[in-house]
Amino acid sequence: MINYWKIGCEYLLKKDANFMNYYNSNHFLKLNKNRFDVLFKSICSQQISVSAASSIYINSKKIIGSVNYNNFKNNISKIEKLPLSKNKKKSIKSIITNYKLVRKIKSLNPDLKEIEDLTTIFGIGKWTVDMFSIFHFGLPNILPLGDLGFINAYKKYYKDPKLKNLKKNSEIWSNYSTIVTWYLWSSYDSEPLYL
Repeated sequence: MINYWKIGCEYLLKKDANFMNYYNSNHFLKLNKNRFDVLFKSICSQQISVSAASSIYINSKKIIGSVNYNNFKNNISKIEKLPLSKNKKKSIKSIITNYKLVRKIKSLNPDLKEIEDLTTIFGIGKWTVDMFSIFHFGLPNILPLGDLGFINAYKKYYKDPKLKNLKKNSEIWSNYSTIVTWYLWSSYDSEPLYL
């Protein structure tokens, strides 16, 4: 378990009365140590449902094999056969070309500014940076306000359809926004979310 997870959950259970409604003590975020895999899954997931993204990922593996930087770099021609849009294929190729930017980010205590530099790669925006920050590095205070799953689950559990109280609630979450985000996602899809 990520070192802050248990303390963060205990804090949120005390400070946020709504948290217990979607918290599940049996589930917690698991990090994916394969940077390329996290980025690939994030690109696959952009603007589509979790189940559709999962199907694309499974079918991509059937075409290209293992999802890692070396395999994709050595089989770049197979990227055209993947069940992805033209722009998503372009983004995958751009990640391969610019992988030195991905590699240079420190493994321990990464600087968020350094991760945000990834937005210079075609197809990587703020949302993808947030996914990478959560699922690879496990940064504790990521709040993906551009994520529809997060917003819809938040509206449901916080009875805040117009998002009037989102700023106030995010202040209550303090440095543990990632925990709130992950449990809201998991409740929205009825199962733990892993990338």
